[in-house]
Amino acid sequence: MGEQEIIVFFLSVGLVVLLFIMAICLVITSLRKRQLYFLKESENATLKHRKELLEARQEIQQSLMQQLGAELHDSVGQKLTLAYLQMENARYLDDINKIKDHISLQNALIQESLDELRSLSKILISHDFSDFSFVYFLSKEMGRLEQSGLCKTVFIAPAHMPKMANERIELTLARICQEFIQNSLKHSGCTVIKIEIEPGQEKMEIHCNDNGKGIDWQKGKEYDVRSGTGLQMINTRVASIGGTCVWGNEQGANLVISLPLDSNNML
Repeated sequence: MGEQEIIVFFLSVGLVVLLFIMAICLVITSLRKRQLYFLKESENATLKHRKELLEARQEIQQSLMQQLGAELHDSVGQKLTLAYLQMENARYLDDINKIKDHISLQNALIQESLDELRSLSKILISHDFSDFSFVYFLSKEMGRLEQSGLCKTVFIAPAHMPKMANERIELTLARICQEFIQNSLKHSGCTVIKIEIEPGQEKMEIHCNDNGKGIDWQKGKEYDVRSGTGLQMINTRVASIGGTCVWGNEQGANLVISLPLDSNNML
């Protein structure tokens, strides 16, 4: 083998080694870019999850504030107003026994108002979303709706419903059912709203029904997801927690929400 052939041989070997090193560098660079891409996607998913959780918390808190405001106005406010009127009437009474009766009634009303204020303050102070239960929330929501006289309500749920391991699922389910209630009150003209929760071994179903005029599928704008309300918003919320929903129009609006159950989302 001549000197020239040896040089060509070593140049060929060097070129092969260089190409091999370049290939390794390209593979490492590609893997690094892919790793960074997946890391960014993971961070975006985490941020999205936190944003959705924060939005759900804010919506529930806003609903809670509205309910507390209604309680203060409708219950405590009325009792204090009645106590004030009784005090005014007592000024014109001459019979000491009647005055004592009025004072007793006023004391009872004021005591009831103080008890209700303490209960409301406890809700504000101790409300912790880590132990939030959408079943308990809905039972209270339906009870308040019944008391308001806007329509009759029927709420059926197991006595001992296991909690979801994911706080976001609990909050989202509460908002979905609340959205259905609000839509029924605004658009259906219903007199009865029924919500039934049926947990199973592999999935949980939530049946929401009203006896109103049903859903007008021609009103697409009303159900546009960009409006933030309506059917599409409910569909989007259900999909965000891995569930499915089916709408119907049998004797009013019907909604069946199905949520798969496994060890990851149940305590």
